[in-house]
Order: sequence, then structure tokens, then C-alpha cells
Amino acid sequence: MALLVVAGAIAGAVNAIAGGGPILTLAGMMALGIDPRLANLTSTVALSPGQAAAGFMAWKTLRVRSSVAHHLGGSFVLSIVLAIAGGAVGALLLLSTDPAGFRKLVVWLVLLATAIYAWAGRGKATAGAGSVLSPWLYWPILAILAVYGGYFGGGNSFLVLALLAFSGLAGVEGGAAKNIIVAALNAGAVVIFVASGSTQWLLALPLAVGGLIGSVGGAHLLGRLRASQIRPIVIGSGLFLAAWLAIR
Repeated sequence: MALLVVAGAIAGAVNAIAGGGPILTLAGMMALGIDPRLANLTSTVALSPGQAAAGFMAWKTLRVRSSVAHHLGGSFVLSIVLAIAGGAVGALLLLSTDPAGFRKLVVWLVLLATAIYAWAGRGKATAGAGSVLSPWLYWPILAILAVYGGYFGGGNSFLVLALLAFSGLAGVEGGAAKNIIVAALNAGAVVIFVASGSTQWLLALPLAVGGLIGSVGGAHLLGRLRASQIRPIVIGSGLFLAAWLAIR
């Protein structure tokens, strides 16, 4: 239990400072001998309270909603509904995946998430991307990312942020919109996971407690630590986890 609290705290702090916490959570749970599919499912449920809080705070920014509607040519509510539905579909796909098959697939998922994280750290390339993506492309891409987020989710925050940036939303508004969308797709996944009865609450609760503690601590450290100081830890953990899974 203590190790799970620590793993959740580290993941929460890393998410607050740089992002990529789920990679560390998955690594910590699997180091305890927990099945990869179960670890992924439980991690999603455990980290959802912090993500929901971030999404709620972002939703209170009315300017974000009007800006999203302006850039995407539609209501932001539609983005939220699509994210919830996609997250639920991804969760159903995960539950229907054979545990042995997911164990083989998770190596590539971890490598993909780590590569996305490393790519996102090359600089704020998408910070001023401007509106270069057609609204008609935004919706199917968002649906795909929502399904991926419900199924695995590693690195998905960076992909959503990039999608918003290339749709004309960057900076603070893009970050706030990302928090809302990620919270929505995770909510869709969590509902399915909880309803399925597959959630291991003895694992999820200490992770959730640690995640909330880490999120608060990470927020306080945000002005003292730079994302560049945390990034090598996350990338190294992802590569180590992928290598460990490959040789098992």
C-alpha cells in the first residue's frame, strides 16, 4: 500500500510539472507484479480525481469555451460529448482484450507513449501553430485520440494539446481546453471500468490518495522545477519499462 501511495504521488507530481505520470504509475504497479491490463485499468481510475479537478477548474474559464467554439466552428460541448463517448469505447476495447495479448501489445504502447512524450519536449513547437487544421479533420482526430485515451492513454495529453494547437488554440486557452477534454474522456473510461467490476479498489485507492498529494506538491514545485528536469526521468522510466517487458 505504501509503495502504491508513493507511485501515485510521483505520478501526480510529474503530471503537474511536466506530464507523463501514467508511464511511471504503470511501471510502479508492474514492478509489484500486477498484470499490465489490470495496472492500466486501475491507473486510469486512480488518477481520474486529479484530472477531473483540473478539468473542472478549466471549465470555469468561460473564455476557453467561447474561444474553442470560434476556432473549431462548433460548440465545445460537442467536443466533450465526443471525448466521453470515445473514452468509453476505448475502455470497452481494453476490457475485451485478452490479458496475454495486452501484455504483448503494452510494450509498443509504452514505447509510443514515451516517444510522444520525448517529441513534446523538443520545444513548444505547437505553441503558436495557428489554425492550420480544418475543423472537419478535428472531429475524427479527436474521436481517435479519445478511444486511444480510454484504451491506454499514455502520452494522450500531448496529442490532444497538439491537436488543439493546430486547430488554433494554443497557450493558456489550449492547455485549459486540453484539461477539460482529457478529463471528459477519462470520465467515459472510468464509468465503464467501474461498471464492469474489474477495478481493484485496494490498488486504486492508495494510488488515488498518492496522486492527489503529488498533484498538490507538484503545483507548489512548479515554480522551482522545470519540466526539462523531470523529462529525462519519465523518458528513462518508459524505456526501461519497455525493455523489461520485452525480455520477460
